[in-house]
This record gives sequence, structure tokens and C-alpha cells, in this order.
Amino acid sequence: MNKFKPTEVFEIFDLVQKAETKEERIAILKENNCLAIRDVLRAAFDDTIIFTVPPGAPPFKETLSTEGKSPTTLMRSTKDFTYFVKRGKGDALKQTRRETLFLRMLEGIHPRDAAIVIAMKDKKLQEQYPALSKELVKAVWPDLILS
Repeated sequence: MNKFKPTEVFEIFDLVQKAETKEERIAILKENNCLAIRDVLRAAFDDTIIFTVPPGAPPFKETLSTEGKSPTTLMRSTKDFTYFVKRGKGDALKQTRRETLFLRMLEGIHPRDAAIVIAMKDKKLQEQYPALSKELVKAVWPDLILS
């Protein structure tokens, strides 16, 4: 059997969105449990996480190879979120440097994952993926979201 194994965050979120029941959504998130998924979902739904980059989509250049691959993945890039939130490593940076790092991250990942990051920081991920909700995340990881 050739079962599709998602390698990008958007692929996992697409599977969750297509699932017909809450139980299927929970199973998909549990099967694809990784730090990147938890980081994105926590940042999107936890009101204690406040981003220090401007709201909305900044102008950035989408980067894909001829094979449709990006230079890196969101799975590897979530470690950089600490530069873009209050009380993170980015507090010591000038705003222009912080925004430059944010643009570089967006340009390095798949454009669909970049859209997820933008929606996440603006707390609008559920607009992009209505099946993803704070309640669903709490059902999978009860202690992930603080507020």
C-alpha cells in the first residue's frame, strides 16, 4: 500500500480540512504530531503569544524550484518563531532586522506554508482552515494552549 506521507505543514492541514469528522481530524493531527505542527497551532490559537512583526502579508518573493520544492520547510523553520514574538530572542533586535528575518523565512518556505505563517501570526488561521480550531487543538493536546 502506498500511503501518502505529508512532509509540509500545509499538506497536513489540508488533510485535516478534508476530514469529515472531529475524530478523523484528531487522528490526523496525532499521526502527524511534531514540534512544527504544535508550534504553528499554539501560536495561532494561544492569546498569550503576541507577534512583533506587522499584521498582514508583507511583500515577499515566493521561492520554488522547477520541481516545486522550496529551499527549506516550515518544519525546520518554526525554531525561528522566537524572533517574532514578545519575550523572545527578537526582543533584542531592531524592528527592521526582525522584519528582514521574517521575510527571509517566508521566502525560504513553500508559498502555501508562508500563507499559514502569515495567518498564524495574525491569529486568522481558522479563516484559512475552518476545520482547525482552538477546541480541536485542545482535544489533541490539552496542555498546549495556555489561554
